[in-house]
Amino acid sequence: MKNYYFITPEIKSIGRATMEYIWKRWQFWGILAGAIISSVIILILLGVYEMIFAFPFFFVFLYFILIESKIRILFWKQFAELNGWKYKDRSDPSQEQGIMFRQGHGRIIHHCIEGMIDERNFRIFNYNFSIGSGKHRKTYFYTIFAFKFDGTFPHIYLNDKAYSYSIRIGESIPLPTEFEKSFSLSAPKEYEIEALEIFTPDVLVSLLDNKFGHDVEFVNQEMLIFFDGQISGSEQLEREFKRALGLEDLLDEKLDRFKTEPIGDMPTSL
Repeated sequence: MKNYYFITPEIKSIGRATMEYIWKRWQFWGILAGAIISSVIILILLGVYEMIFAFPFFFVFLYFILIESKIRILFWKQFAELNGWKYKDRSDPSQEQGIMFRQGHGRIIHHCIEGMIDERNFRIFNYNFSIGSGKHRKTYFYTIFAFKFDGTFPHIYLNDKAYSYSIRIGESIPLPTEFEKSFSLSAPKEYEIEALEIFTPDVLVSLLDNKFGHDVEFVNQEMLIFFDGQISGSEQLEREFKRALGLEDLLDEKLDRFKTEPIGDMPTSL
């Protein structure tokens, strides 16, 4: 196992840092007082008394979202700058080759980091998309760790069945009985052997033993690891990045020497 070194941000918890920032700012208390006074006057004039106490907190919620967004940007920018990596706020999902980036609508990629660790090019970014609309709308959030390899391999997807969102690429590939409850594996037709050469029983055992718990996609010489949710602080970031680096370490030699023609668009099932 390689020893990877990186520096995490000083922000231990994005939520806690947001609250601490808010409590120390007189602007917040001014906004809150103004919202309460204005709301009470307007609602009394309209005769809507039952909303007098609830309405002002709508403005408090919006203020919290605004400050949290600023803290989250600072968190990822700090992480990039401390390690000498590049940061940009947004990226275009249509430029991604992975099947996850064709799901749903309202697709957004943000907080993008690019760099090199142990001579390996990698990316980290946040991604979200939505399914449905109105009261049936559901938004899925991911933090994605991507590593670039020298080899070429088919489009493969390992789905962790603990996830609430499932994807299949091409054909489902049977796994040994002991792994069927935890994973589903898929790849384009006639590439089943290559997929099983990567996800051998010892690799799957390692994922289970380490409580890996993430989907993994191989496409366009990249391995993408999907953390289900948004990273909320430096300890979680360190843990999940090291977990992703552990899989990179486990597969790097194999993926660097793979020589299979890249696969184009493939049918998918949810």
